[in-house]
Amino acid sequence: MPDALLGAEKKRIRELMLAKRRLLSAAWVEQMSRQICEHVLSWPLYQKAETIMCYLALPDEPQTDALVRAALAGGKQVCVPCLRKQEFGVMDAAAINDLDDLEVGRLGLKEPRKKNRRLVDPQAIDLILVPGVAFDNAGNRLGRGAGYYDRFLARATSATLAGMLWQFQIVDAIPATGHDIPMEYLITEDGIRRCRPGDSDR
Repeated sequence: MPDALLGAEKKRIRELMLAKRRLLSAAWVEQMSRQICEHVLSWPLYQKAETIMCYLALPDEPQTDALVRAALAGGKQVCVPCLRKQEFGVMDAAAINDLDDLEVGRLGLKEPRKKNRRLVDPQAIDLILVPGVAFDNAGNRLGRGAGYYDRFLARATSATLAGMLWQFQIVDAIPATGHDIPMEYLITEDGIRRCRPGDSDR
């Protein structure tokens, strides 16, 4: 697909999915997020992981606070995204001990407080729970366009990658380029699946 058409298709999907997400009620988000959290907590790959990275959710994304608390209570090292101030599009992973360790940072997103911030080597992460605007069944992901996750995931080659999303965010096909990093699993309110047609993993 020519670059112009690829960009237009990504824009179309992004606008459609963000519009759908804006219509979600807080009650629905809370209920479905609980289901997603239950799927993750019962997932053997999560249970075996010693270090996980989890995004800090926007109001219309699958919520992650309960999952972060459960992981910390279970003795896992939990890290979250931390955007670099001087390098747009580049982020790191920083460990937290509690959700109170957070403050509002770049782009209005929560991130670990600058005081005593402790970065985690991407190669030390076992499981990364990745947000997105849309995904397809092959694991291709459409983000918001800044490339933060693609650049970070290219450095986290030892981690299992799992997209966390609402079921309606799965589309027939996401236009992918060489630098796009595909997911190995998709996690929705309906369960966990491998990113292969007809295959599942619970």
